[in-house]
Order: sequence, then structure tokens, then C-alpha cells
Amino acid sequence: MNEFSISRINTDFGIFRISGLWSKESLESLRIDIHSIEVMGTDGWVLLNQSNEKVINLITDLMPTLKTHLLANSR
Repeated sequence: MNEFSISRINTDFGIFRISGLWSKESLESLRIDIHSIEVMGTDGWVLLNQSNEKVINLITDLMPTLKTHLLANSR
């Protein structure tokens, strides 16, 4: 697995800073393990609790964007 750190990614759900591990297991499969996810709040970065159900759903919604970003920047 490869480490990644995205210092700022703009999405439909907000602006995030994300780090973790990822690997491309096959052409159809990309595995992403997020270690830290922060959202840009009004006073700066806010660390999100990954055990919170809303954050889990947010991460699920962000996965297509993360996959596209990681694949585009791996070339």
C-alpha cells in the first residue's frame, strides 16, 4: 500500500484534508484506508471522528472523488 496525503481537495461536500493508505489491487479495484480526515470550517481545519455515522456516510460519498484524484495523480 502507498501512503497519500491530500493537503486540500474541493468537493461537492466541502473542502477536505485527507491522509491514509491506498493500493490499486486491479483495474477495477482500488483500496483506500483513511487515517485522518479534516474539513475546512469557518475557523480552520476540523478533525472529523471516523466512528460517527454521518462521517462514515460522508467518506462513502467522497470515495469516487478520492479514487479519481489518487489515480490521476499516480501517473
